[in-house]
Amino acid sequence: MRRPLASLLFAALACACPAADLPSILNNGIDYVGLEEGSARLGLRLERSIPQTTVMLKEGAQPVARLIDHSRDADLKGLRVFLGDPVIERGGKFYISRTDYEFRIVPRLRPDLAGPPPRQPHVIAIDPGHGGTDDGTENRTHHSMEKTYTLDVAERLKKLLQAAGYAVVMTRETDVDVPKQIRSEIANQANADLLVSIHFNSLYPNTKTTGVEILLFPPRTQRSANSWSPGEKNDAQATDAPVNAYNAWNSVLAGTLHRRVLDALKTGDRGEKFEHLGVLRGLKCPGVLVESAFLSSDSEAERLALPPYRDAIAAAMLAGIQDYAEVIRRLRPAPISAPGPAAGTSPGAAPAPATHSPPTRPSAGP
Repeated sequence: MRRPLASLLFAALACACPAADLPSILNNGIDYVGLEEGSARLGLRLERSIPQTTVMLKEGAQPVARLIDHSRDADLKGLRVFLGDPVIERGGKFYISRTDYEFRIVPRLRPDLAGPPPRQPHVIAIDPGHGGTDDGTENRTHHSMEKTYTLDVAERLKKLLQAAGYAVVMTRETDVDVPKQIRSEIANQANADLLVSIHFNSLYPNTKTTGVEILLFPPRTQRSANSWSPGEKNDAQATDAPVNAYNAWNSVLAGTLHRRVLDALKTGDRGEKFEHLGVLRGLKCPGVLVESAFLSSDSEAERLALPPYRDAIAAAMLAGIQDYAEVIRRLRPAPISAPGPAAGTSPGAAPAPATHSPPTRPSAGP
């Protein structure tokens, strides 16, 4: 009896907004909700840490988030995540922007409360960054170009995805420059269920920084990470882009890819950040951009030159996509059939709606 009850509750939970009636305040025109009440809504406990400007969210005795007053730099289940607005303390209480609560905290800590999930992934769009006259960044010591490595890793990932039973669409398969808005349109026309854009990072003249960075498109009214730098203007946008329909699921996908790539490469965690990226803006599915290494670092450029290292990046991305697919599978339970003839065989039975089916066998075709 428990599974049918869970199925009945699913629709109600999916439509519920856990932030809807939380106590809130305005700070610089931004709507903030009480973090203690928000935590309780998710079945979590808020606990002040040391220093007193830090709070932990705990599930039982297990910390699942760390947030700091006047900071956007947060830890969500061991991953570095930059919020769109800083956490604030007022009158001894901590507050987080409603947007960050709904699109960062809830999807990562309670995805079952993040609203109706997208369909089960079947068609995966891979975007090898740059190409043609657009070389991307280049390592000045080894003269290795970003566009070459992005296509190489994309081809490796494509083979792994197809072997796992996914259909794959590439935004480019040769050394050509494809406009960013066309890349998202290629994914949309293929009815892709998600897009992963592959890039490599640079911080010249800094050659010491290494690590993994994940980029998402900001929710409406939130700024890109770069716009928080001194002297930069607030670049928040007043209207939604198509990809903003998937804000919560962009965050879930970012988290699964972030963890897998970071664990595989064992380099520094540069965090998940917001940028107004043209390749993501027009998407009609979840999408993120992965910067898995710094070409401005000679040590990381040397590793990227090794095919096994590029294999490791592709394998980690596959695992991240599969982890995301598993989250969606858990949130979209298979319908429970009534006892009797198989579905579709009883007289007058209506045909089941067409949906994407998850890959079931490693050797299955897309």
